[in-house]
Amino acid sequence: MIDIEDESGSEFEDRGLILARALHDPLGTQGAVIDEEKERDGLFVTSNDIHAYEFTISRSKQKAQKDGEKLAGLVQKVGQQSGNSYKARTGWFVTRDEPTADQRTAISAISARTGERIHAISISTLHHRICNSELYIQIRKNAPFGSVAFGSANPNTPSVPIRFVSAGSVEHELSEFVEETSKGRRALIVGDYGVGKSHALREIFREKQKRHFRSSKLAQFPVHINLRDCAGLKTPAEILRRHAAEIGFGDADGLISAWRAGACFLLLDGFDEIVPTRWFGNAADLRAVRWEALNPVRRLVTETPANSGIIVAGRSHYFAGQSEMIETLGFKNYDIYSIPDFNEEQLNEYMLQSNIDWEVPDWVPMRPLLLGYLVALGAVEASGVASAVNRAYGWRRFLTLMCEREAQMFSAVRPEIIQRLISRVATLARSRVDVTGPIDMDILGSAFVDVNGYQPDEEGIQLLLRLPGLAQDASQSTESRMFVDRDLADTAYGLDLASYVLNPYDDVHPLRSVASWANACKDLGIEVCATELEEQQGLERARASLISALSDRNNGEKFDAVAADLVQVAATVSNGTERVGSSFHVSGTFFEHMVLDDSTLLGATTFSECVFSRLDLSGVDEKSSIPHFSNCLIDYIDGASALPEWLQPRFANCEIGHYSDSATTTAGIMHLALDRDRRIALSILKKIYLQRGSGRKEGALSRGLPLSDREAVPAVLSEMLSQGWIVRSGGGSTPIYIGVKSRRAAALQALEFPTEFRL
Repeated sequence: MIDIEDESGSEFEDRGLILARALHDPLGTQGAVIDEEKERDGLFVTSNDIHAYEFTISRSKQKAQKDGEKLAGLVQKVGQQSGNSYKARTGWFVTRDEPTADQRTAISAISARTGERIHAISISTLHHRICNSELYIQIRKNAPFGSVAFGSANPNTPSVPIRFVSAGSVEHELSEFVEETSKGRRALIVGDYGVGKSHALREIFREKQKRHFRSSKLAQFPVHINLRDCAGLKTPAEILRRHAAEIGFGDADGLISAWRAGACFLLLDGFDEIVPTRWFGNAADLRAVRWEALNPVRRLVTETPANSGIIVAGRSHYFAGQSEMIETLGFKNYDIYSIPDFNEEQLNEYMLQSNIDWEVPDWVPMRPLLLGYLVALGAVEASGVASAVNRAYGWRRFLTLMCEREAQMFSAVRPEIIQRLISRVATLARSRVDVTGPIDMDILGSAFVDVNGYQPDEEGIQLLLRLPGLAQDASQSTESRMFVDRDLADTAYGLDLASYVLNPYDDVHPLRSVASWANACKDLGIEVCATELEEQQGLERARASLISALSDRNNGEKFDAVAADLVQVAATVSNGTERVGSSFHVSGTFFEHMVLDDSTLLGATTFSECVFSRLDLSGVDEKSSIPHFSNCLIDYIDGASALPEWLQPRFANCEIGHYSDSATTTAGIMHLALDRDRRIALSILKKIYLQRGSGRKEGALSRGLPLSDREAVPAVLSEMLSQGWIVRSGGGSTPIYIGVKSRRAAALQALEFPTEFRL
């Protein structure tokens, strides 16, 4: 809108005429009438009324007298014309600021003397006659703002400063962003799930509200519309009427008039949440589906007056690319902003406002939605979330809450169906370049049919297009997506792997076949599968189910990546002493990082012709059960500066690239000229912090230490817990010790400069 401080008289008159036309001629069927003798600012003659306008930025009494005489003469002359004698007639003297007392007196005197109704009002009052913006804002604040309503259960959502990132990775704070998107600018806000798009639009609404009232209602007032409420609509007027009905605002016509007049700043949340009104039969022409679904939004954007600002938000991966997004939404002059994950400063502020007195585990992602879920879980757990939820349980809970949140936006889709769908997509995606994707519509469609048993309908295809946890894959062609988090992809796959273990003879399950990929799952997916099985069956039955699934796979000579994953899951739930009556084989599999732990099942496994990027031996000793490695390529062995003599029989014809530096192994640390407790603490920091997000069982923290030092481990662990270096995580059959996000940098520095470390 025009800056009212720098506004000239002609600009003010133009703006006033737009408002007057919106009030008396919303359809634009007539223009301002110019009198034959004198120029008049505006005249509107309807079937029942005559309205004449004079606009001024002057605050003088003389101007009021002059314009008042004009108005009285004009309405009297027009009222005497044929067909107008019974019409009510009114003159309006409109000022930029509130009329002065002298101006009101002058206008009242002219009205009394001529017998014509002449009023002195401010343009703010004219705004109010079109639409009561104050009442709208009051009602709107009580209604949901997009997916904020479906977020975490934290009742006091922190208000952390938002970062908007524009082209060139330039960051903007909220006030700067609002200023840049004023004066008719159009902007798109895109981002992945959980970064806070709806929260950002709510904060923009609040900032626009403040500016509207600070300017005496002359600045545009914000209109925030949840686009998910607009399914099946066809016109901008229908969108505004539906919006008014949804929030309980009774003057939909006034809202439409205000929009037509350029008095509104539109905030449109969730372009990816509109279900198409009809389906074309298959997924071959998704561009046409999106074009039709967003037709009313496109019209709303294109028909909004040029001086009105618009901000639209949604998940960018809904479209095949940026060009389609811009074209489908009807944008021409625009800026695109993204909202990134939290940085350390935002994280600290979030925790401070949440009144959290526990450390954030190292595995927690820097995403507002997931942090909100974590805070909500902490409110439930009396002992605090850091000691109650390990990484696998946390990510499983994150995924469940994400699916519950998504299900609230669809009328006929249950959360468990969305979770199964994401899990199956994660499994099918492993056959591609990376475990995160690319994911095309063939994968999405196959996953939908696998889970539901039928082809996706209208709501089904909408769910696929906005499936949580996916983002646009810029490196691929159209309609390609990928998981935004490796951890999320591994979590989802871990759940699908558990469903296979629970029913390994289901020929429909894709994991029943030989894996078409060579990469073994990372430790998070393994932990997720293990905790899911333990929760579903209990520890003993889970072990039996895993051995049964492994035996069936080995009997079918499927020595693939799935078998490798099952071996790792079985080792995770192992108590280290159970008897294993079979031997197992894994071949031709790539392991990014494997940590050997004491497990009789691992000891009964042979890895042949496998590749290990990193093999961690720091958790085993002479008494541990160690697998056999035959003809394997091992790039790096962690925890040993050379292959110990007692381990050599377990490695046959293996090529090993390099070992840990002797000073960084557990043995090397234990030879440092430090006191015993500091040496033990450094060995614990190494095992926990060198691999981000990993946790270790207490038994593994003792292995590699001299026997005389192992008795001191519990006391050192207790001290490290009290000082906040580590946290003890529950949620499984065996407690796991994990790192703390805020202490990671200090832990790595301690390992680099061990002599400076103090416990």
